[in-house]
Amino acid sequence: MEDARHLLDQIKAAGQLEAVMHQLKKDYERVNVTFPFGEPAYTNLLTSEILQRFHENLYFLLMEHFDHYLNLMYTADVPEHEFREIQPTDVVEVAEEVVMLLLKREWQKVQLRSRFDQK
Repeated sequence: MEDARHLLDQIKAAGQLEAVMHQLKKDYERVNVTFPFGEPAYTNLLTSEILQRFHENLYFLLMEHFDHYLNLMYTADVPEHEFREIQPTDVVEVAEEVVMLLLKREWQKVQLRSRFDQK
């Protein structure tokens, strides 16, 4: 979870937390899954609290609604080869890894969009 914490700190430092969260919310809504944050509640949360909510949400999806989990990953366009690199230990650790993958992919999308919007 330390890698995800570092990534989220980078997103905050770049001033793109709101854009990343907005992108995540759009992807959650596309697959008809409740987004684990109210707007703009995440702006007042600590990094650890944001990660904890995502972790709990993804754990729940993995355990209870695997089809929604897969749809979310597909909609977010998380590369399949990155999933294959996750070592299947237990669901808690897998959910931690997926938090990182999801945040990383959403930030990439936000960065690409901002680059193309500037041109």
